[in-house]
Amino acid sequence: MEPVLPETLAERLFSGGDFAFGFGMQRPRQEWFGWDDTCQGALQDRHHWLSQNPQRHLAWTDEATPVLHEALSLFPSAPFSTEGSPHRDPQPDGLLKSLSVNWEPDLLLLRRDASGQFRLVAGAVCFPSGWDLREKIGKTVDAIHADVPTLNDTLGVRIRSFLDRLPVGQTFERDNWGLAAHGQRNAHPDRALPRLTAVATLDNTWLRLEHQAFRALPKSGGLLFAIHLTVHPLVRVLQAPGARDRLAHQLRSMPDPIAAYKGILPARETLVRQLESQ
Repeated sequence: MEPVLPETLAERLFSGGDFAFGFGMQRPRQEWFGWDDTCQGALQDRHHWLSQNPQRHLAWTDEATPVLHEALSLFPSAPFSTEGSPHRDPQPDGLLKSLSVNWEPDLLLLRRDASGQFRLVAGAVCFPSGWDLREKIGKTVDAIHADVPTLNDTLGVRIRSFLDRLPVGQTFERDNWGLAAHGQRNAHPDRALPRLTAVATLDNTWLRLEHQAFRALPKSGGLLFAIHLTVHPLVRVLQAPGARDRLAHQLRSMPDPIAAYKGILPARETLVRQLESQ
């Protein structure tokens, strides 16, 4: 079970204004981005999915090797297993698995192409929120975000500028949230897990919280994008003062295309009624 969210985090996620895709970059909470604070339950899940469905959760291109080597170098004292040692297996799949079976967050690695655009060249994603890594590999950032309503129009230029200017040696972080009808980490679309419906209740709805971090990899011209997922029963999140009203407003003001993309639209009205009635 994940811990209750701090009140300050609930306030940050459910702001007092209308819903909008936020940029919200800040310096990271090093305890999760670093190597020391690993979540054993999540690591066990990672090992399970990488063993059962590696083709679903690992992907790479021929351009990935330099970026993978540099990503691994961020953790010189990492406890790699003998089987996954990058010194024993220099191929992209071995390098990628070496990092992904030992580091709790999901990771995406991007590298500039000949035109200067960042493209996704490798990924280890065991806990996706309803998307398939195989459909994103090799694409530019704009193409990856093309399915997200209004995101490229509202934040595309700012995202590209941020990635182009990301300071070397620094990590930046942001939060992203969604709602789900289950508490499982791995919400890959192939699993066909339950979805939110018009009969959803607050008691059987979960908050999926992504802590996203970005770090430049200057030697390879690459970028590390890490996603640390936690899943929380919504009723526990709503214990924070004012959280019910703020979430209700966020849901009501969320444009229909975005609510549909997030899988919230079928349940929105019933969830808002419950939030406002209590």
